[in-house]
Amino acid sequence: MDAVKIYFDTMGCAKNLADSEYALGGLVSAGFALTEDPFEAQIVVVNTCGFINDAKQESIERILELAELKEQGELLLLVATGCLTQRYGEELAMEMPEIDLLLGTEDYAELPYLLWEKLAEQAGKRRPKKLPPACGRVQLTPPYTAYLKIAEGCNNHCTFCAIPNIRGPLHSRPMDELLAEAAEMKAAGVKELCLIAQDTTAYGQDLAGRPLLAELLREMDKLGFAMLRVLYAYPEGINDELLAVMRDCKTFCHYLDIPMQHVSQPVVSRMNRRLGRAGIETLLAKIREYLPDAAIRTTFMVGFPGETDEDFAELLDFAAEAELDWAGVFQYSQEEDTPAADMPDQVDEDVKARRYNQLMAVLADGSARRREQLVGKCLPVILEQPSLDFPRYFEARSQYHAPEVDGVVYLENTDERFGEQHIGSIVLAEICEAAAYDLIAVPVK
Repeated sequence: MDAVKIYFDTMGCAKNLADSEYALGGLVSAGFALTEDPFEAQIVVVNTCGFINDAKQESIERILELAELKEQGELLLLVATGCLTQRYGEELAMEMPEIDLLLGTEDYAELPYLLWEKLAEQAGKRRPKKLPPACGRVQLTPPYTAYLKIAEGCNNHCTFCAIPNIRGPLHSRPMDELLAEAAEMKAAGVKELCLIAQDTTAYGQDLAGRPLLAELLREMDKLGFAMLRVLYAYPEGINDELLAVMRDCKTFCHYLDIPMQHVSQPVVSRMNRRLGRAGIETLLAKIREYLPDAAIRTTFMVGFPGETDEDFAELLDFAAEAELDWAGVFQYSQEEDTPAADMPDQVDEDVKARRYNQLMAVLADGSARRREQLVGKCLPVILEQPSLDFPRYFEARSQYHAPEVDGVVYLENTDERFGEQHIGSIVLAEICEAAAYDLIAVPVK
């Protein structure tokens, strides 16, 4: 009998992608065959996102879109898992009969057995024996870059965020386990390792009563990756010890992803966060003391309940002065079962949209100025793919560009020096021009 083909569709963030990789590892071990074509799959799994309303709607629409394959293809089972199903499992079960199996965020290890059980039930056969625990992973990213989730859950309890309700409290993975997995990735050819968690700076707090990210970085540095990157570092968790280790680690990318959310103290306090504008400005000065060339990415939220014109004006003023490299802006989403959802003075949607556009324009100007400062510098870049938009160029990234979320370096390739066989290679590039969000470079010969 041919292996049952399974198609996995991952929505949302890199943390969800990491979950999918571990789930796929278990499925392959259990005898399932993976396919990138949903039309030839007997099982489709949608790993959903439930963070904000737009993400929830996108996940629901994707489930309904794939449900149509039951009439068009070979589809036997439509499975939904992830944050949305963890949060709204009962409602989805009642409202979406198209879904054959609903699982939460803690069911990935059981997925192979549950699928075999469901298939046996459909075929009227005996249920299978219990399978051994799932192990291993299937890398979904390009072979040269990978994500390693170092912790699950979060203890911060920001009033706008449902993640602690969905994923639970902080649960850090043992350091020896992480180092062993990272070493396997290195041996498999990974050159860029991105450490991720909901709050990477809290890593180890539950294991040792204090954060252990600095120690983890020291050990990871010894593995010799070309690029070691930390994403989602909460501002409150960045201290001198951590910055000193980041400075001293030879492989650490001088890049920090720090979700600031807001700087007006009244808004920050209602968000149940601690650092207002003065604290954030002190932190940025300290980062640039230790890592003068560091690229800083952040996210801001506009339209939080009670955000006044004065609050927003302070955020705009900060954004104009901070010279941030990369920034994303969210319009506040009123999430059920969060304290902010019941706060008075909810902001009108049109006001949120106007503030979003204003803030994005200011941030774009500051970001462009930061890129201009790189013109004339020589940077190691990792080659990703020949550019589809500009055939004379190869797309690449430097240490200042995280995968997928930031701009790219367009590396001149007029002499066809680089081809498909060079994907994942690291070369030296001289930045010769700064575009709106990207950099243009020539290879250093």
